[in-house]
Amino acid sequence: MEKTMVNEQPTENIMGTLPVGKLLMKMSVPMILSMMVSSLYSIIDSIFVSRLGDNALTAMSLATPISSLLACITVGFTVGMNAVLSKKLGEGDSETANKAAGNGLMINWIVAAIFLVFGLFFTRMFYTFQTDVVEIQNLGVQYTSITCIFAFGLANQTMLERMLMATGKPLGSVFSLFTGTIVNLILDPILIFGFFGVPALGMRGAAIATVAAQFAAASVALGFNMKVNKEIKFGLSMFKPHGKTMKEIWAVGLPAALQQSISPLMIFGMNQILLGFTTAAPAVYVIYVRLQSIVLIPIWGLRNTVVSIISYNYGAGYRERIKKIIRICLIATIAITCVGVVIFQSIPSQLLALFNASGEVLDIGIVALRIISFVFPFSGITLILGAFFQALGKSMNTLMVSIIQCVLMLVTATLLAHFGSVYTVWFAFIITEVIVALIAGLFMRNVNENVILRIGKGV
Repeated sequence: MEKTMVNEQPTENIMGTLPVGKLLMKMSVPMILSMMVSSLYSIIDSIFVSRLGDNALTAMSLATPISSLLACITVGFTVGMNAVLSKKLGEGDSETANKAAGNGLMINWIVAAIFLVFGLFFTRMFYTFQTDVVEIQNLGVQYTSITCIFAFGLANQTMLERMLMATGKPLGSVFSLFTGTIVNLILDPILIFGFFGVPALGMRGAAIATVAAQFAAASVALGFNMKVNKEIKFGLSMFKPHGKTMKEIWAVGLPAALQQSISPLMIFGMNQILLGFTTAAPAVYVIYVRLQSIVLIPIWGLRNTVVSIISYNYGAGYRERIKKIIRICLIATIAITCVGVVIFQSIPSQLLALFNASGEVLDIGIVALRIISFVFPFSGITLILGAFFQALGKSMNTLMVSIIQCVLMLVTATLLAHFGSVYTVWFAFIITEVIVALIAGLFMRNVNENVILRIGKGV
């Protein structure tokens, strides 16, 4: 039976004392539920927008790289804040942990300001570069300009929710995300189609509903932090720039942000390849991305949770706990993703029906979902290994894996598009994800030998 450990403090955070299995359930289940709720943002938008026509859905697909880039960068820096904050709590350094929270917020504010400038001046250029279809351009500009100008809502929401996770208070994060999703669900049909005297705003309505939901969620997360998060002392002092803390956040957060930002780049590239066949193909792709997120949400939730848990135990020197956490996470990842494969193979047409798919979108979509779904176990393994790298101070491994993934995907898809059809392009996912998972596994073996086995204290 696992021992309860005390880190020479009167009381220690549950991340260092609770039995590993129970800890993962306590921390990851609320995070997974909250991320499932969060994913409904984009899924709900896509379902309602699909009722505006195929061009609207294609416009949303072309918008995905920007909205994903914003989310990825802000999440990346929260990973850095999370790792530093959790590690400092594990070391008993509450003062530096508090500085990590404040400095992390400031970094995300800078990111939001950059996207505000993009939303004001560069969205039209972004769409004219991708397509000559004026309707798709106009619809995309309507959506993206609003979500970028009001990026501060997402920046605050992301960081404030992760503060709750980093300090072992996942329930607050669940309530925050649940609030945002309910707001989005209520406002989407009202603002898109026009109800209760509100004019129909179409794509603008979808964007307004999204940013309103993000600000609502951020407000709830702030309230929970102020009320129940005793590890963080909110005040002006936490926002004073602290060079060493900022450097530590950047050391983990920047590679994480860059690593996650490669995914939007890959989406952008795939959209250009698919547009070479038909405008229906990017619509299929955005449907796949939305549906894939449902399958991988448990892995993303586990990933985001385990960064804090492993970082804490790494700071505290608990080697055996770290090894056990890694083992359980890998088993859970394989089991969850295999279920996803079975679902996608069994009911692809029903899944596409959620997005009002018909005609060419339906024909291409059924084949695409059945082919791509085989990559889920490999994608899941790569994702969870990336969390281990980040928590153990090897974020560059995660970045390298993502770069390889992006380059390999685009090269393979380009070759398959040149020599085949829109149906053969989907095999690029299988080729890429299998190779990338093997590379990530080799990196993990090196991390095990050079980091985990050298941690000074075991149980």
